[in-house]
Amino acid sequence: MYSITHIINPVAAPANSEFGICQPIVFESIRQAKNNAAGYVHVELCTVQYAEDRSVIPDYFMMYPDLQRSTNELKLANSRKLPFVKEILESAYRNSASEYIIYSNTDIALMPYFYTAVNGIIEQGYDSFIINRRCISGKYTSVTELELMYSDIGTPHIGYDCFVFKRELVEKFILADVCTGIPHAWTDLANNLFCFSSKFKLFTQKHLTFHIGMELYKNWGGNELCAHNKVEYLKVLKGLKPHLKIENMPGSNLNIFKRHFKWLMNPTFHYPTMFWLDLSQLGRKRLPREKSELKTTKNKYLQWLVKHINFE
Repeated sequence: MYSITHIINPVAAPANSEFGICQPIVFESIRQAKNNAAGYVHVELCTVQYAEDRSVIPDYFMMYPDLQRSTNELKLANSRKLPFVKEILESAYRNSASEYIIYSNTDIALMPYFYTAVNGIIEQGYDSFIINRRCISGKYTSVTELELMYSDIGTPHIGYDCFVFKRELVEKFILADVCTGIPHAWTDLANNLFCFSSKFKLFTQKHLTFHIGMELYKNWGGNELCAHNKVEYLKVLKGLKPHLKIENMPGSNLNIFKRHFKWLMNPTFHYPTMFWLDLSQLGRKRLPREKSELKTTKNKYLQWLVKHINFE
């Protein structure tokens, strides 16, 4: 049985706001997932927060010491008060003793079998992995609808918002002042996992987490804060450059045209870095590609029909 600390960063928000609606649902989904894993996985639920956010946190979470830094110290025009990724991760490392740490965004809900599935993935030898969310309809607004949310398969999302990693990896991380809630947030953590994990996997099709609302992008941070995050993210990439390993990069086992097209089009990758890395480590062994179970042309055609001829 593995021990896992799951840390989130709740915020106090008006009841009718996006976070005011989704956070109680997320809290309850986490509670149910932990109850479902009892006897199979040891899970500690923890939060790291600002002092003014303590009032919204349920008593089944352990509250770590309050965050001390925020983007307010940057003195940017029209800036929001947001924490730094680095301080959240340092708090998780300093205050926990579990073998594995999970961080997920506060708007990411869990399926009931989340922790048992995570335990099963860990048993396959992964020391870190990322689970991409599913996006479901924004019509859901109440904890009483949670069972219906579980039944909604949703659609995939390319952003990183749920991370599982060995606690000891934190000691190796190279981080800067990237803040949460703004583009490039948590991509810095993803790149650290690409670099320092012995066996890493990005899961893009698992039905393990979900987000209420189908939107793929929101620009609510302000141009100055976005510019700040880009500068800090590039600092992280520069520090990580000697440690990058092509075999841990998602898509590196695809053919050269497919992988470069995906890296170029996916905003979570810095393409100049990926281009350099692929050329400089061209001779290194890549992970084997997963083979399709649909071996016949007929089955592949029927799968295409299922995907594209949908009357709902």
